[in-house]
Amino acid sequence: MHKRTIAICIMVVVLFSCNSKGKVPSNTNDILGTTNEFDLTDTIPKITIQDTSLAFPQIFEGSFAAGTKAAQFGTEITFDKIAVGNLKVSSGKIIATDPVTLSDAIAFNENFPIGEFPVELAMANINANKDRRVAFARVKFSDKPIHKWEFALLPGQTPIPLKSKEIYGYGVDAGLGLFVDQVAKDSLNTLLDKNWDNMFSEKFEHYLNYSFQNHNAVFFSTGYGDGFYATYIGRDSDGKICQLLTDFDIVLWRNIAE
Repeated sequence: MHKRTIAICIMVVVLFSCNSKGKVPSNTNDILGTTNEFDLTDTIPKITIQDTSLAFPQIFEGSFAAGTKAAQFGTEITFDKIAVGNLKVSSGKIIATDPVTLSDAIAFNENFPIGEFPVELAMANINANKDRRVAFARVKFSDKPIHKWEFALLPGQTPIPLKSKEIYGYGVDAGLGLFVDQVAKDSLNTLLDKNWDNMFSEKFEHYLNYSFQNHNAVFFSTGYGDGFYATYIGRDSDGKICQLLTDFDIVLWRNIAE
């Protein structure tokens, strides 16, 4: 388990940079400059979601729905959804991690459905400085309503409350996260070593659905870049898995009372 501290200043000064397997290529759009419109004391989001029946935290699903807004840090955030293609799940075991640390990554405990499933990004559009970031990334296995959210656990981890002061997740040092099936891990890691610069060139913007050897992996930029990000499982009322979702800390939903 890792300690997690919400750094408010991450909303003010952020820089993705780099030219190697350690970082995403630099881009002027990756810099969030200071603005007088931000109120750094405004850390409790005021969220507007049309479907009030969504399971807590409502922003997980709400960010993918039209009309959702969040007021935070003195500015308004609106959301839109990007469909980035399917993820092939052949073993039922899925890894979520930073591609730089893929060689050491292990799959979640759960056996996920096998097949090809849509991956979607919820994009946060921050009004004050016209910035755009990936807020959430999810694999969607089912359209059934989610009854509850819980942490996606690795071997040896025990369940903890959603709003625990300590969380499970993965560290990011490349400004990137990914979803990939466990059986594709080793082949993908070899390809990353050889093709990093070509895969994440200046043309990379927000995501990449990369196919190889009858497998694929979906990469995406991680909110404001480096950090420690949790992944969650959404279950229906029968306990079946509906979604696997990674939260990139754009919306500070933990500060909201349930």
